[in-house]
Amino acid sequence: MPEPYQTIEELEQNMKDAGYTREEMDLFIPIWQSGNKAESLRLLSKQRKSLLQSIHKNQADLECLESLLASVRG
Repeated sequence: MPEPYQTIEELEQNMKDAGYTREEMDLFIPIWQSGNKAESLRLLSKQRKSLLQSIHKNQADLECLESLLASVRG
C-alpha cells in the first residue's frame, strides 16, 4: 500500500474530511491500492477542482451579502 497512510481507515478519514462520498471512496481506494498513480491523480484532481468551485461560489455569495450589508448600513 502506498505511503503515507498506514491503514485504509486513515485514508478513508482523510477522504471523508475532503468531502468524498462513500461511493467515491469505494471507487478510489482500489485504484490507489493498485498503484495506478495517473488515475489516482486524475480522481484527486477532480475532487480538488470541485472543492475549489465550491469555495469560489461561497466567496461570490459572501461578496453579495457584504454588498447587502453595506447598503443597509448606508
